[in-house]
Amino acid sequence: DRIARIKKTVKQDKLPAVSVKIGERHFGQPVIDPAAETELGLILKECGFALVDDKSPQKADIEISGDAFSAYGIRKSNLISCKARVEIKAQKRTGEILAVDRQTSVAVDITEQTAAKTALQNAATELAERVLPRLAK
Repeated sequence: DRIARIKKTVKQDKLPAVSVKIGERHFGQPVIDPAAETELGLILKECGFALVDDKSPQKADIEISGDAFSAYGIRKSNLISCKARVEIKAQKRTGEILAVDRQTSVAVDITEQTAAKTALQNAATELAERVLPRLAK
């Protein structure tokens, strides 16, 4: 539902090429793979943006960069909560900053790693709802 809402707000014939680099860290058990970067990239692709990286022949019109972290929250019975924060900046190649935003989120799961990644994913999705319409203008 969220991706469908975002698609409606960014519907255009020609959307810019975007790269995403969000460094992540989990305080606690090691968690691999970038959840926030992956979620933001998935939403960009679903909405029709060209997603590029260092290996792409096309250069990014807009670069999204940022940092994210997650941390163990509390344990209740066999459920574990983690809290995450994602901070991003969207910038044109010319240096013009289009958006700066941040989002905090919480998730609960039976494993710490999955709760942490889900909290990061949720924060990235909420950021996408606010930031992607600004990139499409």
